[in-house]
Amino acid sequence: MSDRLKFSPDILARLGEELVPDIDQGLIELVKNAYDADATECRITLHDATADGGSILVSDNGTGMSESAVRNGWLVLGRSSKTQKNLTPQYNRVPVGDKGLGRLAALRLGRQVTMRTRPRSDPGREFELVLNWDQFDAATLIEDVAIDITESPTDRPPGTDISIERIRGPIGRGPVNKLVRSLLLLSDPFSEEGKPEAGIRTDSTSDAVSPDPGFKAELVADEYADLQAKLGQSYFADAEYRIRAQLDADGQAHFSVLDWKGDTLHQATPSDLYDAPPFVFDLWVFILDGKSFSTRTSTMREVQDWLKHVGGVHVYEDAIRVPPYGGLGDDWLDLNLRRSRSPEMRPSTNTSIGRVRVANPLRRLVQKTDRIGYIENNAFLDMRRCCGDALDWASRTQVRERDKRRQAELEIVQQKTERATARLQAVLTKAVPTTERKKVDDAIDLYVKEKGHETKALREELQLYRSLATAGMTSAVFAHEIGRPLKLIDNGLQALQKMIPDDQQADAGRRIDRIIAAKARLNSFVSIPLNLLAKKKRRSGKTNINQCLAELVDLLAPIAIYFKVKLDLDLTDQYTDINGSEALIDGICLNLIMNSINAFQRNEFAQADRRIRIATTYDGSTVSVSVTDNAGGIDGLELADIWLPGVTTTPEGTGFGLTIVRDSVHDLGGSVRATALTDFGGAEFVVALPPMRELFK
Repeated sequence: MSDRLKFSPDILARLGEELVPDIDQGLIELVKNAYDADATECRITLHDATADGGSILVSDNGTGMSESAVRNGWLVLGRSSKTQKNLTPQYNRVPVGDKGLGRLAALRLGRQVTMRTRPRSDPGREFELVLNWDQFDAATLIEDVAIDITESPTDRPPGTDISIERIRGPIGRGPVNKLVRSLLLLSDPFSEEGKPEAGIRTDSTSDAVSPDPGFKAELVADEYADLQAKLGQSYFADAEYRIRAQLDADGQAHFSVLDWKGDTLHQATPSDLYDAPPFVFDLWVFILDGKSFSTRTSTMREVQDWLKHVGGVHVYEDAIRVPPYGGLGDDWLDLNLRRSRSPEMRPSTNTSIGRVRVANPLRRLVQKTDRIGYIENNAFLDMRRCCGDALDWASRTQVRERDKRRQAELEIVQQKTERATARLQAVLTKAVPTTERKKVDDAIDLYVKEKGHETKALREELQLYRSLATAGMTSAVFAHEIGRPLKLIDNGLQALQKMIPDDQQADAGRRIDRIIAAKARLNSFVSIPLNLLAKKKRRSGKTNINQCLAELVDLLAPIAIYFKVKLDLDLTDQYTDINGSEALIDGICLNLIMNSINAFQRNEFAQADRRIRIATTYDGSTVSVSVTDNAGGIDGLELADIWLPGVTTTPEGTGFGLTIVRDSVHDLGGSVRATALTDFGGAEFVVALPPMRELFK
């Protein structure tokens, strides 16, 4: 007795919307099908998408499908005829769609799907079928639902229309925004008009194959006209320079830096070989400051908004984008990490847009089953390594060029100084009597000597802050790298708890709680440098002191709990806005609070009730922040000396904390004073800052 496997309709949800949960990725698979059908255009039309029961129409002008292709291809899920490396018949394209699972997710967006297709090979005929998902959901087995394919005459041109009707819920602005981004990037907005894209085969082996005219995806959505308009924007001409890496079929790479016109500034051929398919990597880098955009037709705000939607490094396999590379939050080339390690001449995901165009006819790069990214095999890892090496080379090259310019400028300044000195001497010789010349020379020498002292002091301060910047970047790299292992600890603890016998859960729970508490403290320390170095925190403008303090205290809560310190917030409900950056306020208050916490650790001082009081006040002309502790006060140092760099009473301390506080307060136009011992039982620091409104009096 024999039988066969049967499938419940529930498998449709498992393979469709659960495997590919994002609306945009499901619809993108339908667009990829259009590309594989040698279409030059594909349009997605949203009708009443903001309400239940709307519809989505996906239309293309491709080759369409015969009845046999519909039965044996379109209706068969999970099997890909595209793994055989067959090129498309008309434009010799490498197929990019696969398996049909993404298509299933899109088709399941509505309660019914109507598909109409007109084959180029059989003009005048149209085939139509209807998928009613309610019938499938009510059936016991998938094969119980019959699907009829009807034929009718038509005078419409070849192509395919897929109408997804009675959509199951409204499609909000967020998913549509992602869809716009995906469509914009899908057909490679980087391509130059009239030039074939790398990755699209143009070496046709048959006279019947036509040159590929390209592929364009379009969105029509009346409810989201502003998002639809973004598909036509492009600001590549505003880039300051471009980094390029080309890998040939022999694994030899060629690196170059191009200016905004496309002319080569620097080039190199590295000695390393890379085991990856041929590709071209381009990264457009923008200098986002007012000076750079003063002579351009576009505004810095427009470019920033554009980069927000399309920035990052995207991957195109045979002219079709491969997600998630370059998507929101994806930094697969570690641009931001490289910048944090060595910020000089380094682009970030907020200041650049790039793409890797790869030809993959031999399928050395293998996409994952869910179509989200490549399996990280040797070919992928070497492609990523080559791109990273190009970024590092470009940074080194431009730093060297910048240093040469600085040295040349310094030599010019020295020459000008020598000429000015010679002119001064000539004027003095002519204008000053000999009897008075010594007095004038002595006065000039004294002035030069004092300016020399000032220059030396500034140079020492510059060296100090360079050292602090290096330490800050190092801690940021450490924080970034340690974040992933911390997540693994969470997963490991959860798995361990499940393995512990019930009779030992109580004892093990206490031990695990201690590990969790220690991890929370480490998490807090890791978050501090990343929080302080966040770009938005470094932007100067209207800043609310109370909000900064509340967020900082929340960030430090696990640390305070570990050291058994109570943080008391006493925030005024009056005006506390100042003109400055959150990073400066955070740096000031963090140093003062951590100084107090460290003071409690002194061996010679014991305090059972450890408290730090953080308060704000406003007297009509000054916003004040006070940090007071009961750690015994400042002892062993003169108050005037505590602000000096390198001065500390803590053996493990750096002595830079209060120096940073002093200089940061000065940068904000304020003042800071310290009291060695107060009635509260310890030291007090009071920072006084001008309020925002004072700036407009």
